[in-house]
Amino acid sequence: MTETSGRDTTPNGPPGSIWLREMKQRPAKQPLSREQIVQAAVRLLDEGGVRNLRMRQLADSLSSAPMSLYWHVPTKDDLLELAIDAVFPDPPSPSGSGDWRADIKTGATDLFEVLLRHSWMIELMGGHPPVGPRALAHTSAIIQILEQARFSPAQLDSALSAIYYYTVGAALSEASWQAMARQSAESEEEWANRLGPYLGSATQDHPASLADYVKRSASSSTGQRFHDGLECMVSGMEQMRSLNT
Repeated sequence: MTETSGRDTTPNGPPGSIWLREMKQRPAKQPLSREQIVQAAVRLLDEGGVRNLRMRQLADSLSSAPMSLYWHVPTKDDLLELAIDAVFPDPPSPSGSGDWRADIKTGATDLFEVLLRHSWMIELMGGHPPVGPRALAHTSAIIQILEQARFSPAQLDSALSAIYYYTVGAALSEASWQAMARQSAESEEEWANRLGPYLGSATQDHPASLADYVKRSASSSTGQRFHDGLECMVSGMEQMRSLNT
């Protein structure tokens, strides 16, 4: 029995994405597997972010030598790509009711929650596009839901962009607020309240509606903010889809 190792078999070529390289086969009977290495990397990333992931520290956590890791994962960038894909949510399944709106919300919400739980993903996705097997399975499932809802190809492309751009952008915004609250050892609401005097002066030259929005946003929950925006986006998708009828 063999296991695909991380050793690149493409000679003299640019390293590129790990998903674009052929991997040679290596006997599976060995102390470590790629899956074990990736799971340990995810734990370190969850504990301290990207800066917390060092190959020597990772090897120590696995009671192994750093060189043993490189048989499976040639570079740290490869490991980061594998980690992103490992935690990507399961693809949403079309519901038996045929409610495409609910199915889209499920897929977007699952991804949003994963991005907040593993906030290092947001930082990494700027330089490591999610094109691994799990990420592609998630995208494929979203496409299938939209196709079954009879979105035209052009509408599907626009809807797909809206779903992922909104979800990742929302997670980035929420993660930044949560990180600021953690750094100040306060809850999000406490930090927002302390921000009040600054907001009052910063928005005084703008319509009162801006300050009102900031106050409402600070007092609402992360989940509520995301779902309200998601509902608005899906309603727009429904309006666009209705042009087909």
